[in-house]
Amino acid sequence: MNFPYFCKTFGGTIVFSCLMVVLSQFGAAQTDSTKLSAEGQLRKAAHEFLFGDFANDCELKFTGKDKEILSEIVVSTERIEVDGKLEIALPRGCEQIASMFRHFVMRGENLDRIGSLTLLPYGKDGSMHHSVHTPTMYRVQVGSLPVPKPGQPRLKIVADCNGKAVITQIAFSSQNKLKVKFDDIPFRNLGEEHPVEKVDVAIDLNTEHSVAGHVELEREKFFTYYARPGGVHPSQEKWAQERNFSPGRQITKLEYLLVRGYNPNQPKLQERSDKPGHADLTFFQKYDSRPSIVNAIKPYQKIKYASCLDNYPDFMSVEHVGRGTPLEKYFDAGAELAGALVADQIADGGRTADYWEVKNESTIKSEWAYHWDKNAWDLLAEFHNKVADQIHSKAPQVKVGGPTSAWMQLQVNDFGLYRSQLKFMDLTRGKLDFYSHHFYEDFNTIGIWERRASSYSNYLSGRMESLIDMLQAHMHNTDNVRPILITECGSLQPGNGPSDYWLRIRSYSAYTHKLLRRPHQIDLSVPFAFLSVHWNPNSGDAAFIPNEGEPANVDISKLNPTPVTHFFNLWRDFNGRRLVVNHDRRWLDATAVYDDNKVYVALTNMGGQRLEVNLSGLNGAEKPTSISQRRCFYSDGEVVYRDDEKLSDLSAIPVDVEETSIVVIELPSNVKVSDVLKSSFGYAGKAAVKIDQPQILEIKAPVAPEKIESAQLIVGVFREGGMEKPIQLKVNGQTFQIDAEFGKGINHLFEQTKIDMPVRILKSRNKVEFEAQEGTVITSVHMECLSRSKP
Repeated sequence: MNFPYFCKTFGGTIVFSCLMVVLSQFGAAQTDSTKLSAEGQLRKAAHEFLFGDFANDCELKFTGKDKEILSEIVVSTERIEVDGKLEIALPRGCEQIASMFRHFVMRGENLDRIGSLTLLPYGKDGSMHHSVHTPTMYRVQVGSLPVPKPGQPRLKIVADCNGKAVITQIAFSSQNKLKVKFDDIPFRNLGEEHPVEKVDVAIDLNTEHSVAGHVELEREKFFTYYARPGGVHPSQEKWAQERNFSPGRQITKLEYLLVRGYNPNQPKLQERSDKPGHADLTFFQKYDSRPSIVNAIKPYQKIKYASCLDNYPDFMSVEHVGRGTPLEKYFDAGAELAGALVADQIADGGRTADYWEVKNESTIKSEWAYHWDKNAWDLLAEFHNKVADQIHSKAPQVKVGGPTSAWMQLQVNDFGLYRSQLKFMDLTRGKLDFYSHHFYEDFNTIGIWERRASSYSNYLSGRMESLIDMLQAHMHNTDNVRPILITECGSLQPGNGPSDYWLRIRSYSAYTHKLLRRPHQIDLSVPFAFLSVHWNPNSGDAAFIPNEGEPANVDISKLNPTPVTHFFNLWRDFNGRRLVVNHDRRWLDATAVYDDNKVYVALTNMGGQRLEVNLSGLNGAEKPTSISQRRCFYSDGEVVYRDDEKLSDLSAIPVDVEETSIVVIELPSNVKVSDVLKSSFGYAGKAAVKIDQPQILEIKAPVAPEKIESAQLIVGVFREGGMEKPIQLKVNGQTFQIDAEFGKGINHLFEQTKIDMPVRILKSRNKVEFEAQEGTVITSVHMECLSRSKP
């Protein structure tokens, strides 16, 4: 069905004038087009088209202090009546602007009768993922689209409809991320305008590093991909296994798996006729619940992995909202079903997932319907406890946890979201075996350093570490220390352009590197990286995609590699025992491990300058017989991967802006260590402490003071607008300060800084006193103490 291009809701003159006012405030993008990549020039042209000809007579919704963000554009207000089959050709021009938006939105009547939407011509082999599906609103993710360019085919939406429905409005939503001024940062060579900075990184080959007792890298915890064992073709699993990656986690959608059934010939789970809301569990007598791991390649059949319960059956759930959120009166029914499924997997297949999450991303309303209008976190904890009890009663060896958080902006509402997380932990104490969270880099996050004075509020510049330590502090102080699982991390950016792939790959590597440095806190981390995606074959998150119209879950020889393969190749053999590493470069992560005569060094540079890293001061090293470097970086508009480039020495190893690089050093004989340096951690009794007034915190030393060789105080600081003056503090009466330069010019400061502690002042109980500084929050304080032992 075709319909007019122009939308008449508000009248052309008024809306167009509003747009012109907004554009005049910000001006047209002044970027020198010669510095933009080819992709950048195409995206800039599409951006100008959106805010030029296309926006005429469309309703526009802006956010931000000065309306600098376009949050939504309505592309049609024509009334469309649907009966049985939906087929809508979107207005011409949507193919140019769609990739700039996160969501496609329809408003109207009886929209819950419309089935899964498919976007043609790009999504014909898969459906769009919905976040809201109610009678009046249907919102789906746009998904990965090609770079916009002239001559692209017109977009069409198709779906089945169970009866009649009416569409009164069609819009694109940016989730408050689309800037009126074109963002050129992702399409330039970052740091090119600055000189290369030289950085010394010292590695002690005589001394292993024990992180709270963890010396082995424990690769199986950190090098995973998004799937369950047996979830893809064996040839694809073999490819990943050869690179020492394993399946980590996937979601189990109960409504689709059991009630509707992926296999049309399977039995269907039904509601009990005598007990509304409860599943008829005799279903499991005839259903084959064997987990897919029984079909996995042999090396994967005994690995640990996680699964997540979601989409509880419609007959026990809140209608339309919360992706299968069980009604409060049916919490017992949902828990009973969860326990029955786990038990039946063990009975039918001999095992189940090692970790079960109770409800995916239950910290947001689109997943847990009670947010905003009920005591959501109390109910969330209650349901988690009931599911944990049921699963533990059937399978005591299985670990159960949650809340599987989305949107970890715990500082919102004056750290109200953090307090909600604490309540959840307190209410589930003694019931849950782990806590799990998700971290994603959102739109417009390439170029963290350039964005520090304005928009960057994501996690890879120190915020994730700060958040984990805030949660860890509370666990320590309530005698409820549990492992943390990061069961999704990566990028939310859709698209198949070079910049889209780069954001994903650099995020996968940066998150993986940061998390593997915390083996005492993290039991599993899973980047949102797939081998293939059979339900959305051309997903930008997949390492392999099929030819047009072909299936994805096939032999790997029939698939095409994407840049996501670089992530697997980059880290393929990084393994061994941890070595002591020292440097003082902010926003550089450096980790070294050794395995026999090889030393592997991972370097991640999230700062704004290109680096030359000097590793030549290897303490205890013989002259290397071989030095090579694996690199993945972004240059001239392309993702560049270089494998095992030979280096002549270790004095100037290049690391680009936001690059993760692996250096492999081969020595003439095996590394022989003589010492172990152990990091132990002690946390202050409170976190998220405002210092509008002076505050006193206490930290119990994690080891006897006389055994401490050196120590650092790690202080997390939150302050909107950055720091303008130093933070003054005392430790056991001695004065220290956090210089203003630490947070100067960082608009959404949320990071940690380290202060060296004189060992002579340390006690079994250490008093930390902060002078008042209005508007500043000390997010957490802990002490890392180093002591020696023999290997």
